Amino acid sequence: MSRLTEGRELGRKAGASAQAEVKTMEDAFRYALQLYPTMMGTDLPAAVRAYDQERLSCYPDYAKFPELRGMLDRYLGERQGYVEASGLASPLAETVCAFHYSWFFFLTRRVNARHLARYDLIPPVMSCTNVYFPDTAEGGTVISDNRDDLPRYPHIPAYRIGPPKEPKEVPLGWGGVSSSVLLDEEPVCSFPCDPREIMPPECRNDINDIVKFMTRYREFYGPGNQIWADRNGNAVAVEKSNCRVAFRWPTVRGAVCIGACSYLDPELNAFKQGRSRLAMDIKGETEATSPDWQFFEGCDAHHRRLIRLTNEEAARGATLWGAFNVVADHDVPYPERICLAGEKLFDDKEPNAMWTLTQHAIVVSGPNRRALYRSLQDMKHPKPIYTYTPKFVLGEGVAMRPEWQADVAAGRCILADAR
Repeated sequence: MSRLTEGRELGRKAGASAQAEVKTMEDAFRYALQLYPTMMGTDLPAAVRAYDQERLSCYPDYAKFPELRGMLDRYLGERQGYVEASGLASPLAETVCAFHYSWFFFLTRRVNARHLARYDLIPPVMSCTNVYFPDTAEGGTVISDNRDDLPRYPHIPAYRIGPPKEPKEVPLGWGGVSSSVLLDEEPVCSFPCDPREIMPPECRNDINDIVKFMTRYREFYGPGNQIWADRNGNAVAVEKSNCRVAFRWPTVRGAVCIGACSYLDPELNAFKQGRSRLAMDIKGETEATSPDWQFFEGCDAHHRRLIRLTNEEAARGATLWGAFNVVADHDVPYPERICLAGEKLFDDKEPNAMWTLTQHAIVVSGPNRRALYRSLQDMKHPKPIYTYTPKFVLGEGVAMRPEWQADVAAGRCILADAR
C-alpha cells in the first residue's frame, strides 16, 4: 500500500467524525479570541487553513530527520481522505480538516508566539499531576494521577484493569500535564509529524535511546510535561516548551513525577521567567501584582513538593495507598498542596478557581493489579475530592485478598464493579 493510500484510509476514518468536530472547532475559535484579545478580527478559518498548508510546505532537513522521508504523501493523503469522508461543503470541509490536523500547532506555535495569552481574563487551562513508581512493594508498577480543571462538567470515570500487557504493548507515555511559556518561540520547521509514530521500534527498549530520538525531534511535539518509560520500566520526567526540552532523571528507585505549568530545569525555568517578565512589561505589572508570575511560582512550589513526596514514597517502597496519598496531599496551603480545592491567589484577578475533579492510583502490572479512584460528584456545589471515600476495583483475574477486604469492611474504600 502506498503512503498516499494509507493516508487516505486514515483520513477517511478521522473524517467520519467531521460534522461533530464543527462545534469543537467553533468553541475553540471563540476561546482563542478571548485568550488572545490582540487576535480579535483575525479570520481564523482562513488562518488555520493557511497554516496547515504552510506545515505541509515546510520540507524538513532529511539529513537530520531521515525517518520523515516519504511521509509527506501520508499527510497529504490524510487530508484528502478527511475531506472526502467529512460530508461537509467547501470551504467548511477544508477548514475542519485543517483544524483537526493543525489547530494545536497553530495555537501553540504561531498564535502563542505572537500574541500574549491573557489568563487573567478567562478561566485557567487544565492542570494536573502524574506519578510513576516502577519499583514497588506491590510487585508491579504503580501510577497515580489528578485531573484538575473547573467544575464545569461531570468527570466520573469507571475503571477496568485488564490482563497484564506484553512488553511490546507497554505504552511510551505514562502521563501528561499542561505546561507552556507565554510568548514562546516558533519552530524552524513545523512539518506535521508525530515523532512517536515514526520512532524506530528498537528505541522503545532503552529510555536513553528514546530521549536521544525525541531530543532530535524536539520541535515537533509539545508543549506540556510528560512521563516516558521504556519497555523495561525505566522512566524519565519530561519538561517541554514549543522548541526546548529538558529531562529529570529518577533519583529514588526509578520513581518520577510531573506537575502542571512548571519547568524546574534551570535553563528552561530561566527562559520561561524571561518571557513572563516580557509579559509583565507589556501589561505594566510587577512580580507582586502579576497573576501569571504568582501562578507560575506557585506551580513550581507545587512541583517541588510533588517530587519530594514521590521520592519519600518510593524510598518506603511504594504501595497503592501510598501513591494515592501522594496525589491526595492537602497538608499544606495552596498553591504548594497537590490536591486542589477551589483556592485562588488573587480573588479579584482570577475569574475562576481550580479543583481536582478526579483522582486515582493503579497497580498496573504484576499479581496485585487493582485501583483506587474518586471523582467530584456535584459540579454546582463542589467540595474537596478528598472528602469522598475512594472506590476500589480489582484487576481482571485478580482475587480479593483479606487485607484488601479489610479496607472495604472498615469503610476506607468502597468495592466497585470492574467495567
